[in-house]
Amino acid sequence: MEMENSVQQLKEQLNEIAIEKEKYFNEKEALKKQILSIIKDVKSIKSESDKSSVDSREIRERRDFYNSKVKELIVKIREINEKRRELINRYNIKEDPSWIKEQIEKLELKIETEALTLNQEKKTMKQIKELKKRYEKMGEITKIIDEHSKISREIEENKTKAEEFHNQLKEITKDIDYSQFKEKSKEIEELKKKQQEAFNKFVEFKARYSLINNKLKARLEHVSKVKEEKQKRKEDDINKKIEEAEKKVEEKLKTKKKLTTDDLIMLQK
Repeated sequence: MEMENSVQQLKEQLNEIAIEKEKYFNEKEALKKQILSIIKDVKSIKSESDKSSVDSREIRERRDFYNSKVKELIVKIREINEKRRELINRYNIKEDPSWIKEQIEKLELKIETEALTLNQEKKTMKQIKELKKRYEKMGEITKIIDEHSKISREIEENKTKAEEFHNQLKEITKDIDYSQFKEKSKEIEELKKKQQEAFNKFVEFKARYSLINNKLKARLEHVSKVKEEKQKRKEDDINKKIEEAEKKVEEKLKTKKKLTTDDLIMLQK
């Protein structure tokens, strides 16, 4: 009876441990799925970030190219300004060639954009003609002024392009949320710790399950062996009694003694 109670206790322990083992296994697997889901989200965020990084790098390179061009042109126009001052001093030019050229351009623009009367247009054309004559008389310096105007336009064009690409760059980078990437990465690390804890518990209960299961097997084998031995002893005792009864009956038959009812019952066994 004591042996059977011991076996029952081991079975109950094994069942309790199996429940705990299964619980931590399911917890580990649930955390694994959760981690994989977040990793998928992180990859998606990283993919968008990488794409934006590539686009922003290309746009930044183009912006920097035009900014560099502006710097080069500014250096060049400074050299032209210096040369212009030298020529004005050398030829003792009293009028500012730049101002004359500016007036010519303003009057030409006026003709193109304003609805002038015929007399106004003639008057404006005459003014342009006179200014051009004065401008041409200045000789070499006019080439410098023309070059100055050309480079000034190039500077403005390159500044505009650089500004356009700078605005594109701001537009692209404003939507990149690096904080979300950090939060997801932190969440993954925390879940991995919990998963490892659940796995360690699972391994612990699995080892305990194996230990108790081995004990139970050994106990059951022992119980089975004891029962077999007990059964064998019982059968041996019966066989021995039968043999003794048979000998006793044979002896009575030889001596022609009367057989009792017990003798007959024993022979039937």
